[in-house]
Amino acid sequence: MKESELGSRIRTLRMHRKMTQAQLADKVGVTDKAVSKWERDLSYPDIALFPRLADVLGVSVNDLLQECEDEFRPARLLQVCEVSRDVRMPLSIMLGFVEIARRDHDDPERLMKYLEGIKVSGEYMMEMLESVLHVSSHHADSTGASNPLLRPDELDRYVQDRIAAAPGLMASADFSGKRILLAEDMEINREIVAEILKQTGAEVDFAEDGEVCLRKMRTSPAGYYDLILMDLAMPNVDGFEATRRIRDLRIREKAQIPVIAMTANVSENDRNEAVASGMDAFIEKPILIDRLFETLKQYLSVHR
Repeated sequence: MKESELGSRIRTLRMHRKMTQAQLADKVGVTDKAVSKWERDLSYPDIALFPRLADVLGVSVNDLLQECEDEFRPARLLQVCEVSRDVRMPLSIMLGFVEIARRDHDDPERLMKYLEGIKVSGEYMMEMLESVLHVSSHHADSTGASNPLLRPDELDRYVQDRIAAAPGLMASADFSGKRILLAEDMEINREIVAEILKQTGAEVDFAEDGEVCLRKMRTSPAGYYDLILMDLAMPNVDGFEATRRIRDLRIREKAQIPVIAMTANVSENDRNEAVASGMDAFIEKPILIDRLFETLKQYLSVHR
């Protein structure tokens, strides 16, 4: 198997961006030693870091790997980068159904619907994970070790903290009298977010894409909506373009409405484009309830 040239590619890009090894390490979230090993072709970056590394170096993942001579490993790394985005969607659905099932457990019909949604999403994600695990196994075998994002004790503590915090968060969220426009092309995601928000007293209106969102903003009275939750990847008009057009509306109160981005794509490029288009905040999918409510509290309190 040929020796990879990925290390020299990373080193060249780092120098082109006038970055030291320490600066690159800090931005990617690894140690200086790890970057040094990458550049000496002693190890590959962990597959989960490739999108972040590419963003920091100002290239796409494809560009980052184009110098690699190892035809086996780069193809699998690219596959994982693509699959990782697909995994976030069913995970978002599963977590959303869990949240609303906790509050509708006395309604057998609705509960069965949510459980079925969890089951179907889990089966889909299992298929995606089969591919991810296959690549991760090869990566671990080739480097002699795996690199989990959290150690088992940290993961357990994180989960326990989340369970303990959830009831208080739900009880403290009160958005009564607020009307939120939810722009999301997937019906199942609209249902999940709407059910969660309705538990807080908020009224929720829907837009199936950016074009519908714009039409509703143009035809509704000023102040009718208090905030927009905007998915980024939608047909017809995406979230970026919809936000840019909203910011250009002639009625000031409409043009200044808070717009919160929602997306499963968490790259630095997406964040930068969201800010450039005029969005106020950025929420990742799967949506964490405390993060969602914290953001809504901040912008709904301002927009009263």
